[in-house]
Amino acid sequence: MTHEFDRTDALLADVRDLVRHANLITARGREVFFDRADRTQQLAAKAIVIDLQTAVERLPQGYRDRHPEVAWAELRAMRNYLARDYANTDYQIVWKALVTDFPRLLVQLGIA
Repeated sequence: MTHEFDRTDALLADVRDLVRHANLITARGREVFFDRADRTQQLAAKAIVIDLQTAVERLPQGYRDRHPEVAWAELRAMRNYLARDYANTDYQIVWKALVTDFPRLLVQLGIA
């Protein structure tokens, strides 16, 4: 049981850290994020979304069951969309996730 708690704590720390990095991206502003000449911020954001979903997917099922308010399926769908349909990524959706959905996720998980 302790191992599961340690694993959960480590995964939640990863989620917090990924959201912190997402906040660094959004702090630079929309103009930088949507700069057509430099997609670095967009590509970094995409990697953060994929990594964050991977971390939450690894949370124990019991933990996820105790947080039904989290849109687990939507997180997975977004990750799959970004990973599989990379050429057609709608970065408006990614921006919204970073600005709105990620901070809400921290609150929902009680780790804000």
